[in-house]
Parts: sequence; structure tokens; C-alpha cells
Amino acid sequence: MRLLEAELAITMTAYLMAGIPVGGILLVGRMSPLHRLPRTDLCRWWSRCALILAVVFVANAATG
Repeated sequence: MRLLEAELAITMTAYLMAGIPVGGILLVGRMSPLHRLPRTDLCRWWSRCALILAVVFVANAATG
């Protein structure tokens, strides 16, 4: 059960942290049509950033 709790905490933290830059891009896109990106691209970037962060968190937890 402890492993499941750690996995959920890492996944949720990674998605929240990955949402910060994607949210900034979304906000800039609403202010200027020059920076507006399709929602599918933003969702893809959010998912990829969260995956990278989750891998870093797991590697950090495994090493120390």
C-alpha cells in the first residue's frame, strides 16, 4: 500500500508541476493570437512534461 501511495503522490505532483508552464503558454495564447496553440498540442506537452518529471522523481526516490 505504501508503494501505491508514493506512486500516486509522484504522479499527481508531476502533473501539477507540468501544468505550470503549459498554463503560462495557455495564458499567453489568450492574450495574443500570435502565441495561440491548438489544445491538443498543449495537452501533449503537458503529458510529456509530467512523464519527464515523474521519471526524475522516481529516480530521485530510488537513489536517496
